[in-house]
Amino acid sequence: MQGIGLYDSGLGGLTVLREAKRCFPNEKFIYFADEAHLPYGTKSLDQIRTYAQEAGRHFQKAGVKALVVACNTATGAALDLLQKQMPCPVLGVIEPGAKAAHQASKNKKYALLATQSTIDRGLYQAYLKNLDPQGQVYGLACPQLVLAVEDGLADHYIGQKIVREYLDQLPVDYDTLILGCTHFPLARKAMEDYFKEKNRQVQIIDPAIQTCRDLADLVKMEEGKTGKITYYTSGDKRLFREKLERLFGEKVHVAGWDS
Repeated sequence: MQGIGLYDSGLGGLTVLREAKRCFPNEKFIYFADEAHLPYGTKSLDQIRTYAQEAGRHFQKAGVKALVVACNTATGAALDLLQKQMPCPVLGVIEPGAKAAHQASKNKKYALLATQSTIDRGLYQAYLKNLDPQGQVYGLACPQLVLAVEDGLADHYIGQKIVREYLDQLPVDYDTLILGCTHFPLARKAMEDYFKEKNRQVQIIDPAIQTCRDLADLVKMEEGKTGKITYYTSGDKRLFREKLERLFGEKVHVAGWDS
C-alpha cells in the first residue's frame, strides 16, 4: 500500500490536504472531490453513505495505506461504514476537532459552524459533552458559506457578508469557534476580521491540524522522497481544475475516477 487518500465532496478537504502536506512533505496523496454530488450537507444519510462506499471502493483499488474522510458531513454519516470497508486506517475530522476545541476552550462554551447534516447528527456535541458534561455547544448550519467557498468567493465581499450574517446569529459568550466543515478554513480571514472588529478573543479551531497529528500516530510516513498529489473528481474535470488553479496559482492535472 502507498499514499494517503483524502475524500471530500468538493474543495473543502483541500484545507486538510494543505495541513497534511505541511506535516508530511514526502508523502504521496490522492485527493478525491465528489463534486457530482455536491453539496453533501443537504443529502440524506443513505445517500451520503452510498457515495462514501463508492469512494471507498476507488481508494481500495488505488491501494492507499490510510484514508482521511476530509469532510465533516461524510465523517458523521459514513466513517463507521468506511472503517469496516477499508483494509487500512480510516480517520474522520470530527473527533479530532472536538478534542482540539476542548483543549483550547477556557469557559467550555463552543460555537460550531457546519452543514445541516453535521449539526443534525450531533457528533461534535456528543464528543464535547463526553469530555465535559457541563459544556455548551451552539450549532449553526451555514449552507451558503459552503457554496460561497466552492464558488471562490471566500475572500470576496460576498463571502465576508455571509460570514458576518452567520456569526451575528450566535450568542456572544463562547470563546472557541469550531470550523465544522472543511470548507470553512478558507473563509477564516473573514472570521478573524469579524472578531477583531467586535474586540473579542475567540479561538478558531481547524480540525485538520489535530487530524494530521492523529494520522501521524497511525501510519508510517514516507521519507526522503518528493511528495506528489493526484487529484480526482466525479464532476466536471475542467471546472474542478480551474478551481484548483485559482486557489494554488499553478497548473494541476485532474482526472476522473474511471479514467
